[in-house]
Amino acid sequence: MIKKVRYLLFILSVLALAGCSNAEERINSKAVSEIDRGNFIQASYMLNDAIKINPNYLDGMVNYRNVYPRALDQAVEKIGGYQKVSDYKLEAYAYEDLLKLKNNYYYADDLIHQKLGMSLEVPTIEELYKLKTTMGTVYYSAGNELEGRKLNRMEKREKYFLYERGVELSPKYKNMADRREKAYGEALVKAMIRFSENTPALYRNNLDAQVKGNIAEGEKRTLVRIVPLDENKFVDAWENNRVDLKINTGIKINLNYLTATPESVKNSMKPLTWSEQYVVNTKNGPVVKNIKKTYFRHDFYKSADVKVSFTYIMKDISSGEIIGSGTFDGIGEDKYQWSTFSGNIPKGQARGVYVRKLKSKKELTEMALADAVSKMSRDISEKI
Repeated sequence: MIKKVRYLLFILSVLALAGCSNAEERINSKAVSEIDRGNFIQASYMLNDAIKINPNYLDGMVNYRNVYPRALDQAVEKIGGYQKVSDYKLEAYAYEDLLKLKNNYYYADDLIHQKLGMSLEVPTIEELYKLKTTMGTVYYSAGNELEGRKLNRMEKREKYFLYERGVELSPKYKNMADRREKAYGEALVKAMIRFSENTPALYRNNLDAQVKGNIAEGEKRTLVRIVPLDENKFVDAWENNRVDLKINTGIKINLNYLTATPESVKNSMKPLTWSEQYVVNTKNGPVVKNIKKTYFRHDFYKSADVKVSFTYIMKDISSGEIIGSGTFDGIGEDKYQWSTFSGNIPKGQARGVYVRKLKSKKELTEMALADAVSKMSRDISEKI
């Protein structure tokens, strides 16, 4: 018994290793294609993933050893090109590649360092720290390029993130954190959301919470604040483009329709035949005969649904510009099929039983609303 268990564990370990090998080989093949295109930085990222899966993967190790120095040179070349034209933003983004390349190797497995230590120099922590300090300076310069200019919503947001990354990398400049805070105030989206009066009161609070929960994703989350609705302030801001400390963005959500299709049942009947054998005694002895019998299959299809549609308009109060809009439909549906049998049913054939109820109208309505609001929230999140 013990031998069988050991053998099974051995087989499972072999299969696991085979799975890893397939994964790393696929990554290596894609990396080689990137090398052929001259994309050494991207290839280095891929090969780093391959040898992370298996530090003993020889092809990946050899390719990584060869492409890593070329990737560093490519990143440095990009940095130099942007420096010549004083494009601090793109220079900062090129530095991100250089930092990621060095971080990947610095934090690689010790086995990888042992194998590549003779041919590749592992970055030191001091080198990485110095690189981050330099990058912080470049991000600071990139943010400064946007100072003193009239910026749109996206540019205000970009300026904040440039300073934010600069502070994260290096707090060298004393006023960088102050500029980040000022940029944050300028970029902050303070939004009010207003559902139309025909939105059922039973669901309105829940819908409002769903929109607020989904409205901002990723890095935008820090720059979006949903303000509690003040009906008078919202109307004044929307109609007169009156921006203040409380609101600079308005979102109107209108319920176009909410319709329910009542539960309905469709059915059809199909005749089926089968043959039953019986024995008849004749002068010549018993004879087996067949008698054809007919029974019926009754097919039923039961369904119900609720359909809903919302249209939203999002407005930049300070400029009066419509920055987002769209119509989104949702559906909540349930359906069930079953069959029963009647007539001369064959032995062993069950008559069939209907056992399930459809979801309630309330459940279907909640499904439809959630479907539409999820789609709408994603669109708002992209455009806010």
